[in-house]
Amino acid sequence: MKKLVISFVLPIVPAIAFALPPGASPTSMSDAFMQQLDSNKDGAVSKAEFLAPQEKQFANMDANKDGVVDRAEIEAVEKAMREQMQKMHQRPAGSQ
Repeated sequence: MKKLVISFVLPIVPAIAFALPPGASPTSMSDAFMQQLDSNKDGAVSKAEFLAPQEKQFANMDANKDGVVDRAEIEAVEKAMREQMQKMHQRPAGSQ
């Protein structure tokens, strides 16, 4: 069971760290986890709070809102991410 939880949590840790509100500076991974996921600030993360970011991501990927994410939708997300990364790496005109 521990391996299952770890294998599920580890991939989202970087996303949690990058998704912190501006100015938030957690002192540990557990602080980052709680700041990002404990939406009602009760000091615990419920299953619903834990799954909310994944459900939001799924909803964003499901472009036609049919309840499934097909290959075309995944490829569209991949393309958008690639384009965003290219924009981030482009230098402003006139800079060297």
